[in-house]
Amino acid sequence: MRLLLLLILALPLCAQDVPMRFYVMAILEKGPKWTKEVTPEAKELLKGHMDNIGRLAKEGKLILAGPLADAGDAAGIFVFDTASIDEARKWCDSDPAIHAGRFQVKLWRWYSAKGIGILPQAK
Repeated sequence: MRLLLLLILALPLCAQDVPMRFYVMAILEKGPKWTKEVTPEAKELLKGHMDNIGRLAKEGKLILAGPLADAGDAAGIFVFDTASIDEARKWCDSDPAIHAGRFQVKLWRWYSAKGIGILPQAK
């Protein structure tokens, strides 16, 4: 039902002449080294994860990132400014939390409006 509603709401956008392009969407899931415990190692990995997000955003590679709530093993999302799964995977591999196995990532090509991003007034 939600998907049907989403498709109905998206129809006016599809009817317009909106330039479209591919991006890469990543879903971060709890990895094999995930733990709920707040250890010094976990804190260090989280800091490295957040620093990496900031670096990728400043470099113009990461459009959007954020945690998911009440999503089971899914922990967060990234939307990358590339159409290449291989390129996005390299960017994900630079994340210390992914590299350490705290998170694992699944990547998909995602088709959306060209120029998506955070609105300047929302920054």
